[in-house]
Amino acid sequence: MEDEREVVVDSSGSEMGAPDLSPKTRGELVLDIMFWIALSAMGLIYFAQFRTPMWDSWDPPGSGYAAAHVGAAGVMMSLWYIKKKRLTVPAWITGIGILLIFAITGWYFQHNALLLLFRPSYGTPTDLIIGISMLVATFYLSFLYWGPVFPGLGLLFVAYLFFADNLPGALKGPSLDVHNILTREVQRAFFQITELAARFLWMLVFWGLLMGELGGGVALMGLARKLSGGIAGGPAMGSLLSSALAGSFVGGGASNVAITGPVTIPAMKSAGYLPEEAASVEAMASNASSITPPILGSVAFIMSDLLGVSYLEIIIMSIVPAMLWFLAVGTWILTHGQSNKHRIKSMDAQVTATGKPVPWHMYLRSAVLMVIPVTTIVMLVVNGYTLKTGAFWAFLLTMALAITLRIETRPKVWANAFRNAGMYASSITIIIVIVALISDALIFTGLGGRLGGVIEEVSGGHLIIAATIMVFAGVILGGPLPALPVYFIMIITFAPVLQRMGVPQVATHYVAFYMGALGSITLPVAASCLVAAAVANTKYWPTSVMTAKVSWPLWVYPIMFALAPELLLQSESSFAHTWFVIGTAAVVMVGVQSATGGWLLRPLSKLFKTILYLNFGLLVVALLPEDENPMLMVIAIAVVIGVVAATLLTVKSEKATPTPAMAGGTGGAGALTSDPTMPIE
Repeated sequence: MEDEREVVVDSSGSEMGAPDLSPKTRGELVLDIMFWIALSAMGLIYFAQFRTPMWDSWDPPGSGYAAAHVGAAGVMMSLWYIKKKRLTVPAWITGIGILLIFAITGWYFQHNALLLLFRPSYGTPTDLIIGISMLVATFYLSFLYWGPVFPGLGLLFVAYLFFADNLPGALKGPSLDVHNILTREVQRAFFQITELAARFLWMLVFWGLLMGELGGGVALMGLARKLSGGIAGGPAMGSLLSSALAGSFVGGGASNVAITGPVTIPAMKSAGYLPEEAASVEAMASNASSITPPILGSVAFIMSDLLGVSYLEIIIMSIVPAMLWFLAVGTWILTHGQSNKHRIKSMDAQVTATGKPVPWHMYLRSAVLMVIPVTTIVMLVVNGYTLKTGAFWAFLLTMALAITLRIETRPKVWANAFRNAGMYASSITIIIVIVALISDALIFTGLGGRLGGVIEEVSGGHLIIAATIMVFAGVILGGPLPALPVYFIMIITFAPVLQRMGVPQVATHYVAFYMGALGSITLPVAASCLVAAAVANTKYWPTSVMTAKVSWPLWVYPIMFALAPELLLQSESSFAHTWFVIGTAAVVMVGVQSATGGWLLRPLSKLFKTILYLNFGLLVVALLPEDENPMLMVIAIAVVIGVVAATLLTVKSEKATPTPAMAGGTGGAGALTSDPTMPIE
């Protein structure tokens, strides 16, 4: 029976490739003990909000609960800081200082929650000293963990409150008293969005990471290998499927790359992919997870709450965007694999830690561990229960099933799974505090509405221009950030503009949601590409450039979602017309990505590649809302069919000419070469 307890592992000991955070020195052991105490406190805070036969619910008034949650998250992040700084004496001193700030903040603001409700504008000196210290620590930790972009943006909006009355035009805001501003910033850090993070978002992220680590990843990886075996680019296709499915529980982005990349990237490199190719595929696959049903990442649950629509409707809206994303990346993988099949081999079978094939019952157990909690949370939300309730039961079911099914039995992997999940979920809470400050500044000063007016004026009332501006803003915001902050900023500033131009509200929110999925694979700050390049031991810039060359059509789709709600299954058009639009988009996408891969049944010439690229622009023109033109869509389909026919007639039936990277030798995108041993930049 021993083989029943075998699991799929990599060098880190984890089936999903999560980094090993096990203590290796005496100092790390002390730090680890402190982490488990902090994680236990976070768990107590989370479960205390529920009323059970064993205890009454604990729910302080006002923002007291969120403050306690932020305090616990900050304590865990202070321990991360100490480890990041290699446990030096200055690191311990600074880290313990940050820990005390968050611990005191959590206790003080929950203990005085009722009193704070009666002084919303003029806090006491103690309120301000403790609160401002917490905000300084929050910005500092966010800077270290997520980079400078979002903390810098947060500081910009905080500064705006002080100088708004001195600015010209649409930027001019109300004159505010300094004491009032400081009090508001301190208290609003725990309201609204932060409350959502405390009630369920932290647990959603924590639960999703644990599910993959404790056995859910076995079925995902096995399914990917099964579906991708025997086809051109099989290892990359396996990465696309496994990373996207696994990441749907995490939320996608750089975090998912860090979890699944150590498994999928070495597999692709051993199969013949260049390091930047393997890193690029993993980055694109991981980001697809944010829009992949049924979980879609945590943002989708929040979007359902904010819109007051069924979560099932969000799932339905995601079907076509997810299909187009997978079609875009999958088409390139297949065509690129055909162009380079002289060096890209098939995918190896999945094996256990002892080198034996994974038995069928292991896949079955893993599928049960994944399907039952996911189905439970989806059904609860669809039937009107809160996300707080759904996350609660999903977590408990996952723990019960993981213990009962015994897919993963090694204590080290279990402990490491809790460490990774706790740290990452807490990092989300920390940055959500800054999101809350930005959101409050936009709403309180009215800047969000005035910026919308500026965008409307610049666009001249043309939807396509306004949507394009929104896409560029997403590029700036989305690089180093998870999808949730990007979503909130987009719906506050840009979504109202699109609504006034006739785009349905649910569609505007979905465009913002989609932008969060795209942000971290887009230059100049492509966080997912950065992590993937590090895992692949290659340079960031070639990886991100290659990713941009493959994924650029995905950046046009948010504009198309606004132009044609049919792509979100939200239009009032007939069934036939809706699927005609979807089919046209799919056919044109196959053509564009085949041009990038350099192969469409036969190797493509430069002329045919150019025609297929221009055809994508024809599709956008055909979908303009002022004059949606079915005839142009017919022409767009005919162009792809015509290129296929012409290629078959004019090119000899022979193997694709080998290229150094991604068929770039014939003029295709991505003519890159690299030394596989190049160092990380």
